[in-house]
Amino acid sequence: MNDDEKRILNGPPRTSYIEYHKHAFFTYSSKEVETFQHGYLGIGPSYITGNFHLCYPASEPLHLKKVEISLVGQESALYESIFYRLHNSFSRGFCQYTYDAWENSKFQRITNLTLKFNIKLEDDLPGSFEVDSTINASINYILKATIISDKNVEKIVSVKCHINRWCLPVEYLEQPIVMKNPDQDKTTEEYKVGDIIVGCELKKFLWCMGDKISMFINLTSLKQNITEINIKEIKLHLLELQYVMNDNEIVAGNRLESTGVIIDKKKLSILPHPSGSKYTFEVGMRIPSKHHTKFTPANISTRTLQHIQTVHRLKAIIKFNSGDHLVFQGDIGIINSLTPEEIKEGINKGHINP
Repeated sequence: MNDDEKRILNGPPRTSYIEYHKHAFFTYSSKEVETFQHGYLGIGPSYITGNFHLCYPASEPLHLKKVEISLVGQESALYESIFYRLHNSFSRGFCQYTYDAWENSKFQRITNLTLKFNIKLEDDLPGSFEVDSTINASINYILKATIISDKNVEKIVSVKCHINRWCLPVEYLEQPIVMKNPDQDKTTEEYKVGDIIVGCELKKFLWCMGDKISMFINLTSLKQNITEINIKEIKLHLLELQYVMNDNEIVAGNRLESTGVIIDKKKLSILPHPSGSKYTFEVGMRIPSKHHTKFTPANISTRTLQHIQTVHRLKAIIKFNSGDHLVFQGDIGIINSLTPEEIKEGINKGHINP
């Protein structure tokens, strides 16, 4: 069977294969899908489902004894240590599922054989992750078929298997997250500009891809009522920090940054006029959707990974008319989620845990 005939059956492209054989290949469960994963890992049952095909010419049949299908999860990295100018690498498996898809006590002559497989995923598995920048790091899954033929010769066919993880949207926290100034002592609770105490807070930790993230700025006057905001500009940035860890220490890292959002005087002028000694207003920025960013959704409530860690952070730079400025930042979690309509439909169909 040539590559064009294989594509008609709807499977991963040749470039997705790690170990390839011209007479053995994987396909998805139907022509309507382009993934092995079914269901919503993290919020409901999820499976890796598809087909494995053996297609040998009649003139050169395979004498088959056994086929094993495996799903292997690995975290791996290639990086240059920040402490030593040396290249380091590691690879560690964190899960493996293997079962006998086909077996015969004697070798059997095979020209065409299709084996269906269905592997249930454990709820705490992390989603796939890959970065290729100052570090090469990944959380990846590999589908592998081990073919045992005559004379106990093993052939292996393996292909990348992308796995997504989801979270349900969350409501505001009862206690907001207070953002800190990284340039000042961590124990500092109050940040002053003249006679005004300035604070920033977030109402929740988890935000969905594509959401507008909201930050609240609190101004408190120490002497008199606030009559003007006296802020020249607010610049917001969203960061993703990708770390390689060894013995709980960061040994290499990479940083992604979204396009900054600037709230200038013109936009600030349309806010309600302040009165009294305290004034709070909201600013925000849109988190890129998962199809328009290299940001990776956070792995929430998953098994602990030993070496790869991802942190999302909102950073705010507030410039005042006086020439002063303050920097605030707070860690958040960016998650892969669904629309309310999709969640309702998923619950009704039993695809999402109620």
